[in-house]
Amino acid sequence: MKRYLLDTHLIYWWMTADARLGKTTQRIIEKSEIVISTASLWEMVLKNAKGKLPLPQGSLSEQLEAQGFALLPILPRHIEAARSLTCIHADPFDRLIIAQANDERLTLLTRDAAILELGLDGVVKG
Repeated sequence: MKRYLLDTHLIYWWMTADARLGKTTQRIIEKSEIVISTASLWEMVLKNAKGKLPLPQGSLSEQLEAQGFALLPILPRHIEAARSLTCIHADPFDRLIIAQANDERLTLLTRDAAILELGLDGVVKG
């Protein structure tokens, strides 16, 4: 079974049943092993605190784990991997997620044009 690390916006679209997710990406998520970075949870909580992203009540991690998604902690080696990335991408959350996907040998599923334009191995459009 293919293992995917979801980018933050795809997680949010999944959680909110947003039509932007699309049927193809929804099927990939339903039929694959899905990993969620704790960096994505952190990013969503920060945006929520600024009033930019409404979130459901309760524990996000528990809600995602209940759906069968595995949570990936931020490990020191992920930070070192982000440090050694040669691609130019200013967003620290995206850099960390890219590094985690590479380090953990996961396919990063994203709709982020800035990430897709980097042409990185192991990154696919979701």
